[in-house]
Amino acid sequence: MRPVVFDILTNGCNFVKNNSNNNDTIFYNFIGNIIPPEWRKLSGDNGKALSKTSKQLLSFIVFRLHIYYNKDIDELQESYQLYEDKLNVGQRRVRQCLVELRDAGFIEVENRTIIKDNFKLRNVPCIKLLKNFQRFTEKEKKEKKLLI
Repeated sequence: MRPVVFDILTNGCNFVKNNSNNNDTIFYNFIGNIIPPEWRKLSGDNGKALSKTSKQLLSFIVFRLHIYYNKDIDELQESYQLYEDKLNVGQRRVRQCLVELRDAGFIEVENRTIIKDNFKLRNVPCIKLLKNFQRFTEKEKKEKKLLI
């Protein structure tokens, strides 16, 4: 069966949906550490639109996994404090956004106890991306213009 392609925004962001929920491909074009404009109408598997803070958190998670760590790790193990500082919200709001992203089918969250620099850290969220996030390049933009 052929995948259905949705155009989320006019500037060329594609959301390719296959038959299974976890094989979705979401394209992004980061300019710094901000929400990509292509994600303006991003919604989850449950059909609900994501909140602005959830999009910021998802953007930060994808940025850390794909660009900062250069896809060297599969899951992100960062403290709640890092997310609080970067998003300028409290721990309660960070947890709400993680639950929202988990329910929407974008991430898988598991709290673990890890040892970092000989310190035992409890309840560290380990976040794994369930969807396929790919960088949107200029070459793909040119190919799309030729097809239109």
